Amino acid sequence: MKAAKIFKGLDFKWNEWTGAFGDLATFIPLFLGLVLVAGLPPGRTLILVGCFYIITALVFKLPIPVQPLQAVAAIVMAKKLGMPILEAAGIEMGVLLLALAFTGSVYWLEKIFDKTIIKGIQFGVGLMLMVAGLNFIFHASGSAGLHPLQASFSFPGLSLFLPAFFLLVVPQIPLTLGNAVYAASDLAHEYFKERAKKVTPKNLLVSLGFANLVMGGAGGLPVCHGSEGLTGHYRFGARTGGATLILGSYFIFLGLVFPGQIYHLLSLIPQVVLGLMLFYIGFCHAWLIRGLKEKQWIAAAMGLTALFTSNLSYSLLLGLVLEYLLQSPRLEGVKTPVI
Repeated sequence: MKAAKIFKGLDFKWNEWTGAFGDLATFIPLFLGLVLVAGLPPGRTLILVGCFYIITALVFKLPIPVQPLQAVAAIVMAKKLGMPILEAAGIEMGVLLLALAFTGSVYWLEKIFDKTIIKGIQFGVGLMLMVAGLNFIFHASGSAGLHPLQASFSFPGLSLFLPAFFLLVVPQIPLTLGNAVYAASDLAHEYFKERAKKVTPKNLLVSLGFANLVMGGAGGLPVCHGSEGLTGHYRFGARTGGATLILGSYFIFLGLVFPGQIYHLLSLIPQVVLGLMLFYIGFCHAWLIRGLKEKQWIAAAMGLTALFTSNLSYSLLLGLVLEYLLQSPRLEGVKTPVI
C-alpha cells in the first residue's frame, strides 16, 4: 500500500518514455563540456542527478527537469575552471536558495518577476536554444580524440568560495530565479493546471537548495529546474513524473554500470540529432510569448537582448527598467503596443 501511494499519479505509458528523454538536448552538451573541461566525474554525477530526478518525480508528480546551471556551466567552460570552484559554487547556490525560501524573500521577489518579465526570460531562453540548435546542426563534427579530464574529489578550499560567488553565483542568480523558479512555476501551472499545486516558487527553491548543497558537497553538478527543460519533457510527451523517474533510473544505471564509458557513450549521439531537438524545444519555448496579453513588446525586447548578448542578466535588467519607466507618473495612461 505504501509503495502504491508513493507512485500514485505517475504514468509509465509510451508517451512518458518518449518524454523522459525530451530534455537531453540541453543536458548532454553542458554535461559533456564540463566533463571535458572541468573534470566533472561522469559516473558519480549521473548517479546524483538520477537520484534527484527520482526524488523530484515522487515529490511533484510532474516532469520537472533537472539541468546543469547554465550560466555557471558556460563560465566554467569558457574560463576553463576546475571542479573545486564548481563545487564551491554549488554549495553557495544551495545556501542562498534555501535562505531565499525560508526567509520569505521569495514572495517579495515574486512581485518583481511578473508575467511580462517571466515571458521575456522564456522568449530569450527559447531564442538562445534555437540558435544553439542551429550551431549543432551546421557545425556537426565527431568527438573522436576527446579525452575527458579525470578529477579526484576533494572538498573545495575556503579560499575558493569568494571568487566562486562573484564569478559564478552572481551571474547565475537572476537566471535561476527568473527561469528555474518563477518561470518554471508559471509554466507548470500553464501546462498542468491544478495538478501543479505543489510547484510553487518556494518549493522549487527548497528543492534546488538542498540539491545543490548535496551536489556541491559530493563533488557533482550544480543543478536547476529550467523552464525550457519542462517544455522539452512536455513537448516530447511527458505528462507525469513517470517520465522523469524513468530518466533518473536510466542515469543511475549508466552511472553504476558504465562509469568509465559514460562520456564516450553519450558522445556517440549525433550532433545533428541534438541540434534538431534543441531547436524544436527552443521554438516551443519562445512561442510561449503568445500567452502574454499586454506589454509583449517588453518581453520581445528582453528576448532579443538575451539573443544578441547571450546574457539573460542584461535581458532581465532591460525588462525591469522598461517596466519601471512605464510606471512613471509621466507615462500614466500611455498605451503600450501588443504584438
